Amino acid sequence: MSLAVIGLRAQEGSLNSYSPYTFYGVGNLSMSNGTTFDGMAGVSVGFRSYMKVNLTNPAAFSAVARNSMLLEAGITGSNVYSKQYNAAGKLMRSSDNSFNFSNVAMMLPLTKKLGIGFSAKPYSSVGYKTQRYETSSDVIADLGTVLYSYTGEGNITQMKLGVGWEPFKNFSIGAEAVFYHGAINRNYNATITSFTGNGEYNSISASVTERINRFSGNFGVQWNPLSNDDNMLTIGATYNLGCRLKPQTVDYIPSGNVFGDSVRFETPSSSLRIPQSVAAGVFYHRQTWSVGVDYEWHNWGINEFDAANNVGYRDTHTIRVGGMYTPARFDVRNPFKRLTYKAGYRYGDYYLVKNGVNMTEQAVSVGVEIPFKTMKISNLNVALEYCWRGTLQHNLIRENYVKVSIGVLFFGGDFDYWFVKKKFK
Repeated sequence: MSLAVIGLRAQEGSLNSYSPYTFYGVGNLSMSNGTTFDGMAGVSVGFRSYMKVNLTNPAAFSAVARNSMLLEAGITGSNVYSKQYNAAGKLMRSSDNSFNFSNVAMMLPLTKKLGIGFSAKPYSSVGYKTQRYETSSDVIADLGTVLYSYTGEGNITQMKLGVGWEPFKNFSIGAEAVFYHGAINRNYNATITSFTGNGEYNSISASVTERINRFSGNFGVQWNPLSNDDNMLTIGATYNLGCRLKPQTVDYIPSGNVFGDSVRFETPSSSLRIPQSVAAGVFYHRQTWSVGVDYEWHNWGINEFDAANNVGYRDTHTIRVGGMYTPARFDVRNPFKRLTYKAGYRYGDYYLVKNGVNMTEQAVSVGVEIPFKTMKISNLNVALEYCWRGTLQHNLIRENYVKVSIGVLFFGGDFDYWFVKKKFK
C-alpha cells in the first residue's frame, strides 16, 4: 500500500509529531540527546562535564561535583513540510506544526566518585493524517470512489535511572535501567461515494491501540587519556540491550449497521523489537572551544519484513559531528562573549525500507547557550535544526522540517545557589 499526503493545506498542530512515515514501525525516532546538545547535532557519547547533564552515557554521571545538583528541562516545536507526486503526476504538498517535550533530566552526586542520573524523553512519536482514493477494482468500479483515510498519534517515552562510577582516575563506567512506556493509536476509515449519486453504503472503520511497558538496560564507559587545566580528551562508548516491545494490542472494528454490533480482537504481543545499539564518541575540550564526533549503530534489521505494507527494516549507521565556542565565559563587560555558540551536522540511515528503497536522513543545527548571570553556570539553551529525508522517486515522500528546541539548565552548587536556603541575621 502507498500513502498519499493530504494536499494543498496545512494540518492542525495537535500532534506531537507529524510524518506519513510514522504509519509504520514505532514512528519517528527522537534524535535529541537533550537541549544542551541539540545545537551540536546531539554529539554527547564522549562528553564529560560537571556542568552538563549527559542523557546518552551514564558513565558521565560520575563527573558531577560534590555538593551540587543539575536539573534540565526542555521543549521542542517543529514545522514539517511533505511533498509527493500522485498517480497523475501532480505534486501534492502538506505541512504541519507539532509540539512536544524534549527532556527532563537530573544529575547529582552520591559520593565523591559516584553519581546518579534520571531522565525522561521521547523515544519515538507517531503522528499522521493521510488518505488515498481507490477506483481500480472491479467491485468498486461498479459502485463509485472509495476514500481511505488513516490517522494515528501517540508516542513511546524512554525513562532512565542510572549510576556512574569512577573506579580509577580518568576512567568511569555507568549503567542504567531503561523503561519504555506509551501508547500508539491508529485509525482507519473507508467511505464510498456513488458514481450515480443513488444508494447508500456503510462506512468501514477500525482502530488499533498498542500499549507498551517494557524494561531494558544501557551501559557506558568513558576514559580521559588527556586531562589537565587546558585540555581534556574523552573517549566514550555505550551499549543498549534493546528489547522486544510485546505491546498489548487491541483491534476494534465497529460494524456500522443498524444493530450497532462490533467485533473486538485482543492479541498479547507483537514481533517488533527496539534494537540493540552500540555508540562510540570522542570529545575534545579546551578553555574556549570544544569539538566532538559520535558514531551509532542500531540493528533494526532484526525486525521482520511487513509484506502487507511492503515495508522492511534495516540496520542503521549514524555519524554526528559538532562543537561549541565561548569567547570569554566570565567577561563582565561584553555579554556576547559570555554566550556559547554551537553548531553540528548529522548524517544517517533511516530505519524503514519502503518499496525496497533505502532512505537517509541529514540535519544541520545551530544553537546558543545564554547564562542567566555573570559568573554563573545555569543557562538557557536555544537550538535550531533543519532536517531532510526521503525522496520523490519510487512513489515515496520527501520531508523537510525545521525544529526549534528551548531548554533550561539549573546548577545548584558552589557557583549557583539555586537550592541553598538563605539565612538572615
